[in-house]
Amino acid sequence: MATKSIIIKSFLMLFLLFLPLSSVSYGQQYVSQGAWAVGLVRGLGWEAKGIPQQATLTDYFDLLSGRNFITVNLGDYKTRLGVLPDTITYNVSVQHSGRYRLIANVYGNPLMFTIDNQPTASSTLSSGWNYEDMGEFILKRGVHKLSITIPQGGSINALYLSSYAENAIQPEGGWVANKALDYGTEARTMAMATDVAGQLPVRAQIPSAIRAGQNVREFVFQAPADPVVNFAMALPGPSKGYVMVDNSIVLSYDTSAERSFQISLKAINLSQGQHIAYLKVLSGQMPDSFIINQHNDTPGACVSLMRTKGFTMGAANQYVPLNIAQASLGNIIAQVTKKSPTALSLEAMPVVKETELPSQRALRTYNESISPMRPFE
Repeated sequence: MATKSIIIKSFLMLFLLFLPLSSVSYGQQYVSQGAWAVGLVRGLGWEAKGIPQQATLTDYFDLLSGRNFITVNLGDYKTRLGVLPDTITYNVSVQHSGRYRLIANVYGNPLMFTIDNQPTASSTLSSGWNYEDMGEFILKRGVHKLSITIPQGGSINALYLSSYAENAIQPEGGWVANKALDYGTEARTMAMATDVAGQLPVRAQIPSAIRAGQNVREFVFQAPADPVVNFAMALPGPSKGYVMVDNSIVLSYDTSAERSFQISLKAINLSQGQHIAYLKVLSGQMPDSFIINQHNDTPGACVSLMRTKGFTMGAANQYVPLNIAQASLGNIIAQVTKKSPTALSLEAMPVVKETELPSQRALRTYNESISPMRPFE
């Protein structure tokens, strides 16, 4: 009986000896998704403008993920042309920190826009009513001052602050504050932060229903779960116009090409559900084709992509050790800012067994969306 017990113990010792090291979490420090999000915001230089004093992790998630949309009530200026140059000021309540694009439907040239005395942006399209992208503003949660200077004969009838179709930086399904960071999540967020997600291989084309009008096309499509997509157009000749996705401009184009011309928009991360890509041609010819591509954004594909960019990557489902996450963050800072890596400290999360990770006790899983875009006139 004693001999049998010794044999069993010996077998167990050998079994434990040859367990893969990746399955043993004791003695290793890991990083939570919450700590990684804070590190990304600080490394990208967005914390000062985008995070309020009484900050929560949700503010960091909001700033990275986007998915927010604000309509500014313009009052009387929606219905009349300016008799004289006039400046109007609004206090805009921003409920979620974010990287917002200021989108305006304007008439006349130029209208001038300023938020919190940040550099002024001006409209440039002078042919009738047009939606224009006034640029990106990093706004923290709170109240902000928006000023608009309208020239004589000019007007404005719609104004939005939208982070919805921006380059959302988040794991598939959203951030989970105190879940350990794995390589798949790290790779996906790094691909979006460094603007290389468009280099992921194309998985399929997404079909769309087309609504057509004069110089206008609307492409209505259903997106699968949190896809990375981009749009490709083939122009038969000279053309000028813009493309919007869910009330956010993703491309303004102007080509004087005398022959066919290919345009591919940068990849963006959309939420699951219905979306509308709105194309308006201001002058020239309508594109021969408009293709919606879904990229292969699986954790494994993201890991493979970032490995080619010089990042140290393990298997997609393995947790990222603190020292590797620290090095990756420094590499991101160097790539985005074109400077030497800056030392930023990430917090280690407690070392626990995989089954004990407190992912179900997260502060918040971020997965919000706006309603589908209203048809444009």
